[in-house]
Parts: sequence; structure tokens; C-alpha cells
Amino acid sequence: MSKVAIIGYGNVGYHLANRISSKRHEVTIFSRTPSDDFILSMDDLDSSAFDFIILTVPDDKIKEVSDSLDVSEAIVLHTSGANAISDLSRHPKHGVVYPLQTFSKTKEVDFTAIPIFVEGSEEGEKDIFTFVRSFSNDVRLLTSTNRSKLHLAAVFACNFSNHMFHLSEKLLADLEMTFQDILPLVEETFRKAIELNPSRSQTGPAIREDDETINQHLEMLKDEQLKALYRMITESIQKHK
Repeated sequence: MSKVAIIGYGNVGYHLANRISSKRHEVTIFSRTPSDDFILSMDDLDSSAFDFIILTVPDDKIKEVSDSLDVSEAIVLHTSGANAISDLSRHPKHGVVYPLQTFSKTKEVDFTAIPIFVEGSEEGEKDIFTFVRSFSNDVRLLTSTNRSKLHLAAVFACNFSNHMFHLSEKLLADLEMTFQDILPLVEETFRKAIELNPSRSQTGPAIREDDETINQHLEMLKDEQLKALYRMITESIQKHK
């Protein structure tokens, strides 16, 4: 059993705390602005009291928080897909634990199905692997450079696709319909992408080069930003078909 400090209690911190503690590790949560009785102030954090310190703070705060911690034998980790391992270089033992998943506190996550990408300093990598394998079935080594590329791909696949769902939801509201009304379409789209691969499952007016329908859609869009987005995505589909 390891003693683990988690700094930050947003979506990632919440789920990691639950998962790690369920595997019989001792977890303590810290924050600069404690909001619950069980969250301690950063001022109370004694680095030497922990085996691992996991930073689940915003990307632009990782180095600042890392630099504020006392140097000790604890292995300091961050969970960012975009930030390099060098943000933690103040500490001899440091690394990255990047779970490739989207997290929300209101939605449970199955950690047995999540790949976790790990990187570690020479002194800490072996212990990081052992620790992460205690709560994950899929642990993979990935450098900072390649993890950043993976994060970019994930933004396209997850964040951008969800934004398209949001825009669709707003268009449906004009018809007094909800996103639930097109769930069969969305679910089949994902099934096809999984079974056929996205490169083989594209349909719609763009891939068909159906200019009449495309122009009709553009006329219907009154928001100039949405109109520009429609054009850009249409052109991208046609370019990459």
C-alpha cells in the first residue's frame, strides 16, 4: 500500500482518488482552496509523508505547483496529456500518468478499460509502473513528445466531436427537438467508425460532393461563424477522402 497525495479535486482528481483508494492505497486530497471538509490545504502538505504526489491541476499551473513543493523522496506526477515531464524536473523522482479518457464527476468511469500512458525519470519510472499497474490493466510507456501528439488526436476525437454534438443540439432546439431524437444516428455513427474505421465510414453531402444540398445548408445557416465552420469541415472531408 502506498501513501498518495492528490493535489486538486476536479474531474480527474475525483476519479483518480476514488480508483486509487479502492485499490487499498491511502489517499489524501489537497487544494489551494479547500471546499470540503475532507480536502486539506496545500499549506498542510508534507511531501516527505507520501510515496506519490499527483498533480491534477490545470496545465498552466503544473510547473508552478511542482516548484512550490518541497523536494523529497516522494515521486511527483502530473496527469496532463499536453505538458512535458520536464515541468516536474525540480524533483529527482518524477513522471507522468496520463489516463486517456474524458472525465466528469457525474459519470462513472471504468478504469479497467482505460489505457494509461506513463513516463518517468530514470530514478522513478520502475516504481511508477508498479504503482499504476496496481489500479490499471493497461499501462503503456509514451514520451512527452508522442503523448502531446496523442493528446492532439484525442482533442479532435473527443472535444471537437462533442462540440459538434452541442451545435447539433442547438439546431435541434429550433425544431423543439432534443439531442435524444438523433441518438440512433449518433450511435450508429460511432458503431460504424469502430467497425469500419472512420476513414471508411464517412457519409453525407460533403463526401458525395452534393453541391446542391451543401448550398442549401449554407443558406439556412444565419450565424456567419457556423457557416464558415460548415464550409471548412466540408472542404476538409473532401480533401481527406
